[in-house]
Amino acid sequence: MADGKDSSRSALSGLLLVLGSIGGLALLVWLTLVMLDLKHLNTSGFTLP
Repeated sequence: MADGKDSSRSALSGLLLVLGSIGGLALLVWLTLVMLDLKHLNTSGFTLP
């Protein structure tokens, strides 16, 4: 039966969705911090946290 395959697929897609949303949020926050840091320091260099 394809019951186990269906549940594992939905679990995998849900995990990817969560990872994707967390990654997107982290990227957004990181970019915001970098932009604020650059604006605050008035430097042309790209600073990594």
